[in-house]
Amino acid sequence: MTVSRRDDLTYAILMITAVFFYSSMSADPLYTGLGYLLAVLIVTLILGLILRAPALFLTGTTFTAIATLLIYMKIMSSLDHTEGMLALGHMFSVPGLLIGAGVSAWLLRDRVKTRLPWIVAGVGVLGAAFGFMVAQMVVCNTLMYCGALSLGV
Repeated sequence: MTVSRRDDLTYAILMITAVFFYSSMSADPLYTGLGYLLAVLIVTLILGLILRAPALFLTGTTFTAIATLLIYMKIMSSLDHTEGMLALGHMFSVPGLLIGAGVSAWLLRDRVKTRLPWIVAGVGVLGAAFGFMVAQMVVCNTLMYCGALSLGV
């Protein structure tokens, strides 16, 4: 089974559309507005298109961006005391996600010669997630307090 880059773009756009409908049907637990949610996903998608990553890379990185947003939404909606500044932790960690996605796209394009679509998607997920988590640890443990996501008190 081969997956084309057009199929990859279709999968990513379907995931973005699903998040759009999900977040427009309920209250915004991040207090950032629908524009922020879509901007994070669209910038992640555009980065993968610019870097011309192999098929299913866009699906992997878009999945990671959606997962980070949904995790933050779950944490914010489950808190008894609303922490409105928690979303800043996500905002300041998105550049790490983009850097991780960019490095993994560069590796897949120039260094690693794999064309198996699910390996490419896995590298996209892992690269973006690793970049996000490193930025998250730096931001939430040194620069600001991110509530439940900060290690110290």
